[in-house]
Parts: sequence; C-alpha cells; structure tokens
Amino acid sequence: LARDSTEIGKLLEYLSAHHDAEQFALVGHSTGCQNSIHFLKHGQEDVVEKVKVVALQAPVSDRETEEDHSEFISHAQKLVAQQKGEEMMPRSAFWAPITASRYLSLLDMNGEDDFFSSDLTDEQLRERLGHVGDKKELDLIAVYSGKDEYVPSFVDKEVLLKRLVKAMNNGVEEDDDDGQVESGKGGNARGLMLEDANHNLYKSEGDGARFVSAVGRLLSRW
Repeated sequence: LARDSTEIGKLLEYLSAHHDAEQFALVGHSTGCQNSIHFLKHGQEDVVEKVKVVALQAPVSDRETEEDHSEFISHAQKLVAQQKGEEMMPRSAFWAPITASRYLSLLDMNGEDDFFSSDLTDEQLRERLGHVGDKKELDLIAVYSGKDEYVPSFVDKEVLLKRLVKAMNNGVEEDDDDGQVESGKGGNARGLMLEDANHNLYKSEGDGARFVSAVGRLLSRW
C-alpha cells in the first residue's frame, strides 16, 4: 500500500504540473479501496487536499474468508520474525505469488490492509477509517454489493456497510439517502448497497449504471 500511495501521489503531481489539474477523484475497486483509504492518510498533504471525491466499490476484507489461513499466517510470521519478509510463500498459500510480508498485510488480523473486516470493533474501525471524516472538502461513497462472492456468508453486509460509513464519519450516523449525498460539502461519507450486485457489478442488470450515477452526483457537486 505504501508503494501504491507513493505512485498515486506522483501521478497526481504530474497531472497538476503538466495538465493544470486542480481537483481529483479516486475510484477504487476491491484492493483499490484500501489504496484510496491509505492514500488519504499517508499521501503528500498538499496533493491529498486536491482529492475531492472518493468512490469505494466493493470495499471488502481480504482477511475474512470461509477458509482457515492460520497455518500459512504462522509460517509468514516466522519468516518476518527472521527478517525474511520478502521471501515467497508456498504456492498453495495464495492464488498468486506473494511474499510473507504482503501475505500478512492481507490476511493477518490488524494487517496493513485490514480496513473493512466485520470482526473489528467500532473503535478499531474508527482508528483505521476516521481520517476520512477529518477531510473538510471531501465527499466519499462506499458502494457494497449484496451478493459479493468474496464476502463470507456469515457477514451481515448491510450492518457492516453502516459501520464502515459511521467509522469514516468519526462516529456520526449517516442519513438514509441511498447514496444521494445531498447534505453540505465536506467530511461526507455515504453508503450505497446494491442488493443484487456481485463483486464486479456485471451479473445484475443496472448495477453498473447505479454506481456510475451515484459517483456522477458526487462529481457534479464540485
């Protein structure tokens, strides 16, 4: 995430310097949601201030799955403890080649990417997401899919989305406006549940259009 935030920052700086860009919107899908949240906190301050709209589509936890990863987590922890965090994990540990340190970021509790897990307390969520509410000129929408295949069945998606948005708003409950975001600018995080949508918004007709429409309404405010 740190490398991604640095690269995002360099891109925005380039667009500002060479294309006179003054304001930006970030649209993150899946891991891109973690990227967006991380950048808002750790990006260069003067660049982050130019980000006015953030859309999170499928902000799901990598750690929460139906599978048991404890054996591989233990293996990765031992490697990191031995200063071998850049060593590769066994091929069976993950769907793609991955280092021990990156594996822990994704799949260990309190890992660097652990922003959206349902078993985090409200306080823990606020510690990870509360900086969103500190931005005075930022509108954010978190869009969750009701039939996201990467969210385990034991997770109550409606409840989790409300908890995530509340944490982003520093403990303030959102108004139920179906992603309309009609209140004044600044520090606004809102949720939108697409009940029949899957992770990539391609199975249920109209979900992609609803997402684009919700983001468009935010962009029109700026």
